[in-house]
Amino acid sequence: MAYALIPVLLASLAGLPMSGLDMGKLQQLNQELGRLCSSTPPQEAFRVCQIHARLVNGA
Repeated sequence: MAYALIPVLLASLAGLPMSGLDMGKLQQLNQELGRLCSSTPPQEAFRVCQIHARLVNGA
């Protein structure tokens, strides 16, 4: 259930208006981030994975 809120949270963090967002693309982005961050992420992606984890866990 919390996964459905991730696109909304990503948009709010990015400061984007919700009306101009393609929710399908945001969900796809969330899935790709989940895949990237589910294993040991490359060093360049570590901070992004930390943010993703906080969004997924609601922290």
